[in-house]
Amino acid sequence: MNTRELSFLVMMSALGNALAFITIAPTMIRQIALDFSNLPVLIVATFAGPYMGFLAGLLSGILPSLFFGFIGGQLGVLGFTASIGKGIVGLTLGLLVRKFSYENRTRILIPLVLISFIPESLWIILVFSLMVPLFLPSQAFLAGFLVPILVKGWFEMGVMAFFLSALAGHNGFRNYMVNTLRIQLHKGS
Repeated sequence: MNTRELSFLVMMSALGNALAFITIAPTMIRQIALDFSNLPVLIVATFAGPYMGFLAGLLSGILPSLFFGFIGGQLGVLGFTASIGKGIVGLTLGLLVRKFSYENRTRILIPLVLISFIPESLWIILVFSLMVPLFLPSQAFLAGFLVPILVKGWFEMGVMAFFLSALAGHNGFRNYMVNTLRIQLHKGS
């Protein structure tokens, strides 16, 4: 990882945490809140690849992990599973973008983003169905929030998928990513 990529990663991770603060804090009701901190993760995964996407997810998930763990939620240390979930999305989308070219068809990013949420959905199911009852038996009632959390997550990813598609299709944004940051666009295999 060169200095530009590291700077890009740090900047986008900070943006992810800022988006988390802006969206989670005013909408949090128990374990459910809007969270658009994945948007920078999606941008990193699309333009810089799966490993940078994974790291961006881990780092962008710090504030959401705290919100859902200790600040406003009841997950405690398991709140950090939010960071892992965001990392999974970044890794998955980066791999999908590497596999499928979107250069002249940015609408393909919409289904790719939605597909990339499937592994995180499975992770959320694992956390609430197995890890919470096992490690936090007094909080086992949180499994009742699983369906609303997943519905909210799919809604968020749908909104972010359209936004990412618009950004990736914008010549100015794409040129900035490629020329200024010297981020290599991933082409299909």
